[in-house]
Amino acid sequence: VGAMGSIITRLLVEKGATVVGAVGRSPSKVGRDLGEVAGLGYDLGITVDEDPDAVMSRAAADVAVVAVSSYLETMFDHFRTCIEHGANVVTIEEESFFPWSTAPALAQRLDRLAKRHEVTIMGSGAQDLYWMTLPCALMGAAHRVDSVHGRTTWNVDDYGPEVANHVQAGSTLDEFDSHVAREGWPSFVVRNTVDALVADAGLTAAQVQTSVQPVLASSETPSRSLGREIAPGSLLGVTDTATITTHEGPSFTFEQTGCVYRPGQTDMNEWVVRGEPAELKLRNDNVPTRVATCTQVVNRIPD
Repeated sequence: VGAMGSIITRLLVEKGATVVGAVGRSPSKVGRDLGEVAGLGYDLGITVDEDPDAVMSRAAADVAVVAVSSYLETMFDHFRTCIEHGANVVTIEEESFFPWSTAPALAQRLDRLAKRHEVTIMGSGAQDLYWMTLPCALMGAAHRVDSVHGRTTWNVDDYGPEVANHVQAGSTLDEFDSHVAREGWPSFVVRNTVDALVADAGLTAAQVQTSVQPVLASSETPSRSLGREIAPGSLLGVTDTATITTHEGPSFTFEQTGCVYRPGQTDMNEWVVRGEPAELKLRNDNVPTRVATCTQVVNRIPD
């Protein structure tokens, strides 16, 4: 029950789900009632516990809604715990949306484990709607697809310090360059999205290109997640881009900017399909990315 899990809690209760357990990592939340932690204004009779295995052992849950971090590598044990206790998993963890190219070995291990326990794992969230369902619907209106190009922006301050640190918010340009040179840069979110689109279209990848560019502050910019000002010339975040050229011809590009917003900025989502007709375009302004991530994952539970 972090920032996203607290929103999800309210949605689950309002949808009529029976909540049977809650896991949290923050010492300020552990031991408190879930309703209080989630800001519902009333108790749910569920105490937040820091031990996932203990919670799952007591709960006998049909479904586990998981919102912890972004990589399948860091999520593997969380998912395994849920699966081994017989719970279906639905998650906002981005790489789980389509992990078959970026984390195939882990995906296959989880797939075998889920089948053995007769449960499922589903990655959902805003990407499910804005980066998959909508562009696929747009492609469905084309006679011929030559290229698909997507752009999206989201506010780092909506997701807390872990995400802010992931996109190197507050780092100097030298620190960012050193980090990329030393550790590389995972393009999992944009790459997973393009992989999923290519697979859904029944095409096969011929070439994959990825890149990352820093987004720099032009003036002092406050960050809620970091609890401080970001100095001019330091990173507000990054723009990740992935392009897949297919053997069959069409190319797919997705670029995503995750940064600490300047005043007046809002989330945006845009897709352009080129071919015949010459251009089909879909744009969403003022996208409620954080809430839509939670509503989409809760609405996927019946699936």
